[in-house]
Amino acid sequence: MSTSSSSTAQARGATSRRSGVGTGGPAVAGAPTSPVRKVPLRMAARRLTVLRVVDLSRSMRRVVLGGPELAGFVSDGPIDHFKLFFPDASGALVMPRLDEERWVNRDEPGLLYRDYTVRTFGVPALTHDAAVDELVVDLAVHDHGPAGRWAGQAAPGQELGTLGPRSTKAAPLDRDWYVLAGDETGLPGVLNWLDRLPEQAPVQVFLEVDGPADEVELSARAAMTVTWLHRNGAPAGSTSLLSDAVAAADFGARAAGESTGTGTGLGWVWAAAEASAVRAIRTHVTAERGLDRSSFAMTGFWRLGVENFDHHSPEA
Repeated sequence: MSTSSSSTAQARGATSRRSGVGTGGPAVAGAPTSPVRKVPLRMAARRLTVLRVVDLSRSMRRVVLGGPELAGFVSDGPIDHFKLFFPDASGALVMPRLDEERWVNRDEPGLLYRDYTVRTFGVPALTHDAAVDELVVDLAVHDHGPAGRWAGQAAPGQELGTLGPRSTKAAPLDRDWYVLAGDETGLPGVLNWLDRLPEQAPVQVFLEVDGPADEVELSARAAMTVTWLHRNGAPAGSTSLLSDAVAAADFGARAAGESTGTGTGLGWVWAAAEASAVRAIRTHVTAERGLDRSSFAMTGFWRLGVENFDHHSPEA
């Protein structure tokens, strides 16, 4: 079962499934450590071609990339991310240049890029030809940035650049229960998690979007609840819908009405969204739930009012 709510606290039913990203802050000597295992990768820049574009919702499009330069690309975890480079106003695609795997033209005029989660790479269930490597990325469509505007007009044959991933991250798939939370930027990660989690794992999903037309289809799972949170026109990043919903959740519940109290067994909480919402969720799970870095990973992908926000910064 899944539910849908809004800033006016309306609720309705629905169902779903899918994936994730992030870290839980700096490590402290003697403190619990994250179980996410990072495998370093060779840094490479690639010029790729758009093969297909699929509309997932009013505000989300799936772009499938391919080409000879995709050779050697690696992504094995649900939380891997990379930089995607877009054409400038003239239509020219300025690519990153590397010197011994160091990005040396970061300040070159015309470079337009954003960080994105790898939705899938070479997964037959999501690609048309299992024999051909394809990189799939889900992009939010909006008018307040070059990436969102490009996504709205994306078409086969266009070119984009990529840089990374710098590493691939193996996340825990053996927990007793999962809580996954995200806004539009975290949605691809949530989908990735759901692709990989054991079918019988109890999963609670919280997704914030503008309205019902922005919800994406999720596959059904045996023990999953999905709550869609609707801003109803409020600017993204301006509400506490996501953090409030996570704070009110019964961690570890298998389905609506099946309470487990505090969440029995060892669980995992993952969140990716606007930075203030993620900070509120992190504070809640540590201060109110008593969880430590061994039980959660979360990252603020963006921050309201801040351009080119670094999701690796302490504010994330």
